[in-house]
Amino acid sequence: MSFPSGTVMAMRLARIACSCFVLAWLALAAPRAEADSEVIALWAASGALILANLDATPRDEHSHLAFEVGQFDAVRNADPAAAGNLEYRLGDPLVWRLRPFAGIGVTTDQSFYGYAGIRGTPAVIGRFGIDLEYRLDNDLRVGVAYHHMSNGKALGQDINPGTEVVGLTLSVPMP
Repeated sequence: MSFPSGTVMAMRLARIACSCFVLAWLALAAPRAEADSEVIALWAASGALILANLDATPRDEHSHLAFEVGQFDAVRNADPAAAGNLEYRLGDPLVWRLRPFAGIGVTTDQSFYGYAGIRGTPAVIGRFGIDLEYRLDNDLRVGVAYHHMSNGKALGQDINPGTEVVGLTLSVPMP
């Protein structure tokens, strides 16, 4: 499908404006939420990846069912446990390159949690984490993931028991 040159320029400007809004929100939100250093580092990495991919053409994606296994509380190591996640990633973008996802996670320490959010292309927005996956010819993906989970003191709590999950991922395309 081909668009007139004015339409292409308008689409690029809209993508740049959306990315600038996201980056500004990330920059302003981190200090106010008294975010952990891990969260600030993830926001900075996310911003760099977004800027590096502003003009990349998004490709069609299948929906995926992703499996992740790894270690819960892998950085601070205060209460480590084995962890597993199951995540559904919608292939069709909601807006621009933003695609919804939802998942559940369990640990051997009897924790159970659910989450949802928005992923981008590149996959950097949501759950304060980064997934680095290698796409195989059949659209199966294998990779590594680092996610920080925390309440961010968003509701005025005095403590923030944030934790990290580091794991291996397998994403299977859905028909």
